[in-house]
Amino acid sequence: MAKLGFAIVGAGMVARYHAEAISSTAGARLVAVHRADPARVDETAAQFGVPCEQSYAALLARPDVDVVCVGTPSGLHAAQTIAAARAGKHVLVEKPMALTLADADAAIAACKEAGVQLAVALQRRSDPRFRAVRTAIETGALGNMILGTVSIPYIRPQSYYDSAAWRGTWEQDGGGALMNQGIHLLDLLLWYMGDVAEVQAWTTTLAHSIEVEDTAGATLRFANGALGSVAATTAAAPGFPHRIEIYGAQGGVQIEGEAIIRSSVAGHEALLPEPLPAGSREPTPAGAGASPTGIGAEGHIRLVADLVEAINHNRPPMVSGAEGRRALALVLAMYEAARTGRAVVPG
Repeated sequence: MAKLGFAIVGAGMVARYHAEAISSTAGARLVAVHRADPARVDETAAQFGVPCEQSYAALLARPDVDVVCVGTPSGLHAAQTIAAARAGKHVLVEKPMALTLADADAAIAACKEAGVQLAVALQRRSDPRFRAVRTAIETGALGNMILGTVSIPYIRPQSYYDSAAWRGTWEQDGGGALMNQGIHLLDLLLWYMGDVAEVQAWTTTLAHSIEVEDTAGATLRFANGALGSVAATTAAAPGFPHRIEIYGAQGGVQIEGEAIIRSSVAGHEALLPEPLPAGSREPTPAGAGASPTGIGAEGHIRLVADLVEAINHNRPPMVSGAEGRRALALVLAMYEAARTGRAVVPG
């Protein structure tokens, strides 16, 4: 099959991950980028080695563009996804896919109506190790799920928020430690534990001059009866690796950073990568906990390759719009619970 033409919308930090993913995928080629700042169009074209369109409409009008990777500020994601769908382009949109459930639903509907694929860049779902955990749960190896916890002790200096006017704002960032950083880990928690029936939460801003929260905590009751907790911050210097722990009646798994550090899945050990013995394990790198660039491009590479295959074979992508909506709904429910002081059912 001919290579699909990809365009990257936005030329910020995440664009380089998309560019590397596209160049690493046999069925994809980068044909254009979009940057609205007229003073940086030529610079951006030289950086990516393809034409840079200042106008998003002009980018969408290009016949060589089959797929659009949306990597702009979060508040633009839904509108740009909808416009791409109406132009007949498939979409890979960065997290969060929208800032409201109404906008997420509109983006999903627009892609369905246009007959194009919509994938969301929650790339940790593509990791073979984390997929093995999901397989263990699906086969019943952990038994009935009992408890799921997430800890996100990240650091983002004030300079990170000051680097762009949209960062740390409700209008364009949509939230802080939960919406921007935590949504990746909340997505994994939902994938493993199932839907949340009820959430209680607290948010605060302790160490930054921003509109949104830099610290949050929540307790969860899952639809299957299991319980859970979330603790997240972007104020824990110098930054530490996140942790996800899931436990069932017959076993459990502990994830730290991008590694499974401990697991007990009796009778089904082959489903999970064998963790290193605790005594021989080097300290887990802080990774994304210390820096937004503290991750590799492997996850985006797998997502782009999967999207190419999904388009060519007309099947749903690995992380669909509906799945991206689930994580967004949980974050928004946490904000509502924190605002009202009441338990909230995610929408």
